[in-house]
Amino acid sequence: MPTIGSRMEEQACKHGVVKGELCDACELEKQPSWNTIENLRKKSHFKRSNEVFPNCFIEIENKKFKIEIIENGKDPSLSDVQALFENTFGKEEVDPEEILRSAVDGITPWETEDTKYRVVTIRDDEGKLVTTVAGASLDLFDEKGEPTGECAYYVGYAVTDPNTRQGGLAREAYISALLDVAREAQKKNKVLKFAVGECTYTSEKFWNNVGWKRVYAQTGDKREYTELKYIQPALEFDEDTGEIAEGSGEAPEHLMIDAFGPKTPGKEDVMRAYESLIYFCNDWPREAFNNDRAEKKKTEYLNGIKTNFKDFMDSNGQLIYLDADNREKAVKEGVAVIGYTEADRGQAGEEDF
Repeated sequence: MPTIGSRMEEQACKHGVVKGELCDACELEKQPSWNTIENLRKKSHFKRSNEVFPNCFIEIENKKFKIEIIENGKDPSLSDVQALFENTFGKEEVDPEEILRSAVDGITPWETEDTKYRVVTIRDDEGKLVTTVAGASLDLFDEKGEPTGECAYYVGYAVTDPNTRQGGLAREAYISALLDVAREAQKKNKVLKFAVGECTYTSEKFWNNVGWKRVYAQTGDKREYTELKYIQPALEFDEDTGEIAEGSGEAPEHLMIDAFGPKTPGKEDVMRAYESLIYFCNDWPREAFNNDRAEKKKTEYLNGIKTNFKDFMDSNGQLIYLDADNREKAVKEGVAVIGYTEADRGQAGEEDF
C-alpha cells in the first residue's frame, strides 16, 4: 500500500510542485522560447538562485550579482541606467532620462499610451550597476491590422560597464529578459515568437552567441544570398511639416532575429516583426504633430521605408538565417553571401559582455 508521501510525489509535477498548484516552470515550458532559455542557462558559467523567475542572484567564482527588472518609471535605479547609457554611447546619442522613465511606464513624450519598456539591471555585491539590457515585448499584427496573438521581444540596448566586465553578464541579463517577457506572454495567452533587434557589426559576436542571426534572401541562382537591407528610419520629425527633423536621419543596421520554436520564420513572419519594431521605435502618434498634414507626411515616409523592405523580400527567393560562423562556412563551400556592408561601421573587436 503506498504511503502518503508516495501519493504526494505521484501528484507532483516533474519540478516537485504539488498537483493543483501553479508551477511556473510548467507554465513557461508552454512557450517556444523555453528551449532557448534552457540552452542559454546550460552554457552559462554562472549559478542562478532561481531558474524560473527573472529577478534573482547569480554567482561565479565567489562573486555575487543581483538581477532585477525595473518596472516603475520612478525607480531611482533608472538614474544609474541613464548614466551607463551616456557613459557608453555619449550623452548626445541617448534620450534624456525623463524619456526613459516615461517609456518604462508605457507613456510617450506626448502623454499617449505605449508599450512598456522593460529594463533589466545587474548590480555587483557593492551595489554598482554593471550591466543592463533594455527592450520591450511587441505585439505582432496581420495584414488587416489585427493582433495575431504572437509577440516579439525587441532589444534596444545591451550594455556592460567596460571597467567592471565579467564575461557573460549581458547573457545573464538577456536570460532574465526572456524569462520576463515569456512569463508575461504566457499570462496573457500570447506566444513569444521572436527576439529581434537592430544590431551593429561590432556587437554581432555577442548576439550570435545567444542565438541571433542575420537574415538573407535568395537572389540570382540557388547559390547566392543577399542580406536584407534594414534602414533604421529617422527618430525625430518636424512637428509642423512632418519632414525629418534637422540633425536626425536614417542609419543602416543589421537586422537580426532569433526565432523560437522549430519552425523557420518565413517572409510574413519577418515582415510582422519588422513592422512592430518600426511602429515602436519610429512611428510618432498624431498628438506629436501640429496638423494632419504633418502626421500624413510622417506616415508616407515610414510607409515608403517599409515598402522598400517588403519589395526586396517579395521579389527574391526564400530566406535563410546565418551567424558569422555559418556565413564563413557557406562562402568556403562556394555560396555567394552578399552582406549589407553599409551597416559595417567601426571596428569589430573582442566582445566581452
